[in-house]
Amino acid sequence: MPDQLLIVGGGFAGFWAALAARRVAGDRATVSVVSREPILQMRPRLYEAQPETLGVDLLPLLGAAGVQFIAGDAVGLDVSASEVRLRSGKRIGFDRLVVATGSVMRRPPVPGALLAHSIDTQDEAIALDRRLAVLCEASPATATVIVVGAGFTGIELALELRDRMAALGNAALGERMKIVLVDRALVVGSELGEGPRPVIEEALVTARVELRLGANIMSFSTNAISFADGSTLTGDAIVLTTGMVAAPFAECVPGERDSLGRLKVDTTLRAPAAPKVFVTGDAATAETGGDHATLQSCQHALQLGRFAGENAARDLLGLPGLPYEQARYVTCLDLGRSGAVLTEGWDRRVLYSGDEGKALKRRINTQVIYPPTGLSAGALIAFSGTAPDDQRPPGAT
Repeated sequence: MPDQLLIVGGGFAGFWAALAARRVAGDRATVSVVSREPILQMRPRLYEAQPETLGVDLLPLLGAAGVQFIAGDAVGLDVSASEVRLRSGKRIGFDRLVVATGSVMRRPPVPGALLAHSIDTQDEAIALDRRLAVLCEASPATATVIVVGAGFTGIELALELRDRMAALGNAALGERMKIVLVDRALVVGSELGEGPRPVIEEALVTARVELRLGANIMSFSTNAISFADGSTLTGDAIVLTTGMVAAPFAECVPGERDSLGRLKVDTTLRAPAAPKVFVTGDAATAETGGDHATLQSCQHALQLGRFAGENAARDLLGLPGLPYEQARYVTCLDLGRSGAVLTEGWDRRVLYSGDEGKALKRRINTQVIYPPTGLSAGALIAFSGTAPDDQRPPGAT
């Protein structure tokens, strides 16, 4: 019976881990992906209009690559028995395991946070779109949308909202609408550094997005936020974009974690306390070089997945692992009608903004992060190689 190489998670990291594992293992192992559904959610794009279109059916691609798909929700891991347990009670054995279970949004630990919308998953983004559609149909004199979290996703969403209302059929309401961006930090995009901040701030001013910074939220209701200073902000829709933590399954892997719940892996992405387990994507934290750790981003997940799948297969075949590397780091932030800003390096030097930046952002969002189509099975599998990022198109954040 062939060895079993199991990947838990069907996101960016899991998909590319599966293809890389198949490329290395060939017919010497069975490669399987376990996920709730065979859909790759284009999570970096869920701030955009028409979120119902932002999913990719993985079954044809996995099938072409000779990767099995197992529908199920992984909830437990027995390292000593080399088994993954599904919510259904089924147990799946493995000879090597890749944990690619991604991340989930971290809601603020305050009363009522579950009442707010989010765009963390495709279903949640569709639910927000339905709420915005109700406002468009009602066509009130004005409306207020509050975005909580002035980081990467919050900025992109706030700057896209007027055009989303137009896409839903009420451009006039979109123009009249009040958009408020709330954060406890004193600046927008605090994690993005000072480099792109002037460009971001200018775009927010141009889009008439109001800022409420240094805000300490005490509670949420369906249509209001209460702050520590006693004030209240009411809105017709409240959306959280409050950062991510590793999804719960990562807790099943023994080992040390960072503040985001990500497992600290070695240079080959192996879990040090579980030699048959490799952890990747948003579930792992690894060094990228220069004392910088990986981010919970599509850009890093694509490369982390390739390395984890390759190294799990190499380990299974008795071959030495390859040290993970991420040769290039870029950030490309959509700024709505103001274009986009693209930076390079960890100091985030601005390379492009405005229309030039927008063209690159569109290419990233519609091409670079998508699995390739129209390739033969061999070419598809070959595309999972772990070449340095500077030999590929710019990655997405």
